[in-house]
Amino acid sequence: RLDDIDCFDPLFFNISPAEAEWIDPQQRLFLEEGYKAFEDAGYPPQKLSDARCGVYLGIMGPSEYGWLAQQQRGAAEITGRSEAIAAARLAYFLNLKGPALLVDTACSSSLVATHLACQALRGGEVDVALVGGATLYLSPEMYMSMCKAGMLSPTGKCRTLDNAADGIVPGEGVGALVLKRLADAERDGDRIHG
Repeated sequence: RLDDIDCFDPLFFNISPAEAEWIDPQQRLFLEEGYKAFEDAGYPPQKLSDARCGVYLGIMGPSEYGWLAQQQRGAAEITGRSEAIAAARLAYFLNLKGPALLVDTACSSSLVATHLACQALRGGEVDVALVGGATLYLSPEMYMSMCKAGMLSPTGKCRTLDNAADGIVPGEGVGALVLKRLADAERDGDRIHG
């Protein structure tokens, strides 16, 4: 379980505090982690502006946050509820010139986002790719729904893409990483993490 999902500095990302209230916590977490991933890779914002950089984000939807916000505050703003905007927020903030894609293939969303980012790098569509994922469960209703649908693993073991797979084991998390073709990274003197 992730703690402090309500802690977010909207002004850093040029987002008003009022708008930030409506932004799904998964989007807020990815904004923070995506920015940190660029920092860790040695890419300051000025180096990224106008870069051929794609953002590939895996989020399993629909998010519970829109439903919870409607229950408590009325109709939530569309930009806060839209997962598609989650990938575009960081691209817009950093002035990236590449695709900003949201991938929702259920529990494989982040893996598929990574695959698409690698294909774009190999195909020369982008020079750099930010890939990541975020998943939060904000209420017990989601777990209850998955249980009723028979989706949860009765053994509690995740065996993704295995013949012995017997369901999913939900978890929360957020992650982001920067990808680049190895030859380009070596040429540019980038920090390479193994």
